[in-house]
Amino acid sequence: MIASQIVNDPDQTRDRYAVKVENVVASGKLQQNLDLNQISGTISGARYNPQRFPGLFYNLKKPKSMLLMFNSGKIISMGTRSIRQAKKAILNGIKELQSSGTVILNEPKIEIQNMVACADLRTRIDLEDIATKLTRTIYEPENFPGLIYMMDEPKVTLLLFTTGKVVCAGAKSEAAIFSAIVKIRQTLETNGFAKTQEYENSNSQTTPKIDPSMPPRQESEQLTCLATAPT
Repeated sequence: MIASQIVNDPDQTRDRYAVKVENVVASGKLQQNLDLNQISGTISGARYNPQRFPGLFYNLKKPKSMLLMFNSGKIISMGTRSIRQAKKAILNGIKELQSSGTVILNEPKIEIQNMVACADLRTRIDLEDIATKLTRTIYEPENFPGLIYMMDEPKVTLLLFTTGKVVCAGAKSEAAIFSAIVKIRQTLETNGFAKTQEYENSNSQTTPKIDPSMPPRQESEQLTCLATAPT
């Protein structure tokens, strides 16, 4: 199946290229200031050291995430793996504030700032060829094995590896992630950067031996993702 056949089907794109969201960053702004000194003293686990950083850190348990709170009333959630969870983290953080005695005047408008996802393009990639023929790329193999490609539309940053693994950062929706994955796959095919036959041969020759006494590996272990790609 070629990439153009699945461009309009998110489920097929997700399955075909093993797309997995690893991190969602969302922000919300309360129309009021927050007393971080008071909050740090009343919420268990809150960490606030204004001499080192102006924000308060709070590890939220449900959903599991990190919240950053600022005096301005801005709240940022990090570490969730879906838009729904990212928004819920901020709302649950506000509930924690209310339960600790902070009066909240309004619900914030929550916006998605960044999504990081991993995928497998199912082909080996000639990174040197890409670096010489495509613009907006950074490739320094002596320092790092991946190639950075800044895509114009959708506006995301892709981190490509010769194995076909890719990290997509900077998206603000799943639709943008799927569009970027399909678009880069089409670009590889069109320009001859994709080495699909080499990928298939490599996979057929390196089938791992399975020890039946060992538990199956988790999905996250099978697809290693660098969730800190530049945005």
